[in-house]
Amino acid sequence: MGSIDYSKIIQRSWEITKKNKWLWVVGIVIAAFGGGSGGSGGGGGSSSSTSTNFPSESPSPVPIENIKDKTSYVLGMATDSLQNWFSNFPTINWFVLGLIVFFVIIVGMVIIWILTSWAKGALIQGLDDADNEKEVTLKSISPYGISNIKKLMIFSLISFGMGLALLLVVSIFVGIGFLIYSFAGSSTTVLLVLLGVLLAFVFIILIAIFTMVSIYAERLMVLKGLGPWEAWKKGFSLSKGNFFPTFIMGIINSIIGFSVGCLGMIALLILFAVPGFLIIYPIFKDGFNVPSAPQIFAIIVLFFLFISINLAIKAVFTVFNYGNWNLFCKQIINKEEKLI
Repeated sequence: MGSIDYSKIIQRSWEITKKNKWLWVVGIVIAAFGGGSGGSGGGGGSSSSTSTNFPSESPSPVPIENIKDKTSYVLGMATDSLQNWFSNFPTINWFVLGLIVFFVIIVGMVIIWILTSWAKGALIQGLDDADNEKEVTLKSISPYGISNIKKLMIFSLISFGMGLALLLVVSIFVGIGFLIYSFAGSSTTVLLVLLGVLLAFVFIILIAIFTMVSIYAERLMVLKGLGPWEAWKKGFSLSKGNFFPTFIMGIINSIIGFSVGCLGMIALLILFAVPGFLIIYPIFKDGFNVPSAPQIFAIIVLFFLFISINLAIKAVFTVFNYGNWNLFCKQIINKEEKLI
């Protein structure tokens, strides 16, 4: 097999991404979790309303100082009440509340972990089916995601353990460096700087390899049926033997991702700039005016539209990015199998 044709990979991946909209659904899951009452108001500074809450001899406007004093008094009362509530809240209740919050966070993290593992398995298999001209639906790819949840979760634990081990080794070397410097003094400064640069370079290379291992191993587990540890070892072997082609593919994906992210954000800002200005400008015209209910509703809708469209763009790119890696890894794995 000849050299990798990156342009062909990108073209084919984009064709698959455009054609198979169901893959966008699982792409959304991965993109979302892996990776913002009264009238519209008039002139801002002055007030023309009359007071009906405080007795006076004439219906003159309430002085600004009185409003400030009244506001400070109300805020002070609210603050005192809140402080009293916190101070009288039993310690055991705080403990139970803390446990509940901790439990909710843990459960939420596990649910997100399961969802992303399902989405990864379904997306990897779905992209492979699409490349083989099979019909891709959520119903057809979901079972593959479910069947690979356990393997992908175990693999992530293995990767996490490897990452901690790498961090521990680096910390040991850094500690040894500080010990040498503290005993030998400034005479070892140049040597320690060179060793630090070398250690940083090795650390970056190892992080890159670990990232490559995950890319290969996830596809080996889903498409080849390998177990987590077996996939990790095979992925590590493929990463070492194909470091530069894999690194180039990663650079290409990063450049495309950065470009899409920047252009997408610029397009969204342009798209939402005019309606956003038309909604927000009256609120700050001639000073701050309390926004009306329709204005608040419009701001909320605009915000959620912005988030939703941005998430949709990320989801499409996630599918495209996974497609690039699927097609690339497929070529590398097939080449390795032919050599065996």
